[in-house]
Amino acid sequence: MTDSGDRISVIQSQVHDLIEKYRLAVVELEQQAQALAESAHSAKELQQKVSTLRSENEELRLMLTFNGDAAARANLVKRLQAWSREINQAINKIPQ
Repeated sequence: MTDSGDRISVIQSQVHDLIEKYRLAVVELEQQAQALAESAHSAKELQQKVSTLRSENEELRLMLTFNGDAAARANLVKRLQAWSREINQAINKIPQ
């Protein structure tokens, strides 16, 4: 009888240890999920900042071109014409 009681106690102890390990693992996973969500949010914000900075940089380049020499203005005209063609091609692809 004592042998069976000892075995039951050992098994109960093992079950309680496993439950505790499971709870700790769940807490750790929740913390990692939160950290991952925060990282993803930060990455999205950084992507938006990069996009904004690229747009501002392009605007500055255009402003410099307007104030630049004839070659720079000619380059700007070529770029504007290329952009216009791309826009027209995109518009033509839109079903009406």
